[in-house]
Amino acid sequence: MDSISVDLAFSRLGADRAGQQRPLSGIAQDGSLVLVCQSAGFSRPDAGVLRYSAKLSETIARAAQVEALRLGLDAANSARTPIRLIIKTPGIRGASARYHVRTDLVGSVAGFDGDAYSVDFVRVLEEEEPEPPTQRRRKR
Repeated sequence: MDSISVDLAFSRLGADRAGQQRPLSGIAQDGSLVLVCQSAGFSRPDAGVLRYSAKLSETIARAAQVEALRLGLDAANSARTPIRLIIKTPGIRGASARYHVRTDLVGSVAGFDGDAYSVDFVRVLEEEEPEPPTQRRRKR
């Protein structure tokens, strides 16, 4: 995985961070929620599932950013919109945080009680071009 800037991470997923410093989430052009997940918050509850769990009440950010994330999670949960993943790994010894985009994983809200939330990410394969149907000749 390449380490990229947060601006580029949001751009690759078709979202704008709207001038926010250290954004928690955003909305992509396709309507999906773009979620910035801390690398330490992941677990593997089942084969093929990468689960991210966190609590809004423990999130260090401005109140407006936390509220935007709350609204985004609520909307994604009720409308079942996909969630795109940006992984944030903290910097070591004063270094900047690293951001990684995982376009191969798409998530959905597994649980959200207004504070604690879980998002399950699964790998999606690029769809192959379907083969055209074979045409049968009619016998006369």
